[in-house]
Amino acid sequence: MNLKETIGRKKKTGEIDVDIVPVMNIFLLLIPFLLLTAAFVQLAIVEISLPQINKSDSGQIQNRPTDLVLVLLDIKEDGFQLKSPGYTFMPIANINNKYDYKAVVDQLKQIKQDHPQADEIILSPRAKVKYDIIIKVMDQCRDVGFPNVSLAG
Repeated sequence: MNLKETIGRKKKTGEIDVDIVPVMNIFLLLIPFLLLTAAFVQLAIVEISLPQINKSDSGQIQNRPTDLVLVLLDIKEDGFQLKSPGYTFMPIANINNKYDYKAVVDQLKQIKQDHPQADEIILSPRAKVKYDIIIKVMDQCRDVGFPNVSLAG
């Protein structure tokens, strides 16, 4: 075979037809391979809300009420630590590598009982804490009455 035969056939007018069969064969092999190796991802949505800044008609930021309570929940690999001004809570340790969500709920209920207007909590998870645990803690906080959950860390 000569070079002209491998590239294509020469027409009578001098034009050359390009043979695309080898390219089609490559695509025939690539498309199933790409479909089989594709990673299909499912996304989950976690609804969080940020604190709002109230502005007056003049454009100045209004002062927030002074009766706000700062609630910080530290999520560690070995347990929880709830912190809030005016309260002293003992750390909640893991029992047999299981988190004690009931103890956290009890502590949060104590804060909610003293400050029913409190609706914000800040979660501070450590780097090695699994997302499943963070989501469970967020659900527990919402059930107790802290719908505005923020993440820090």
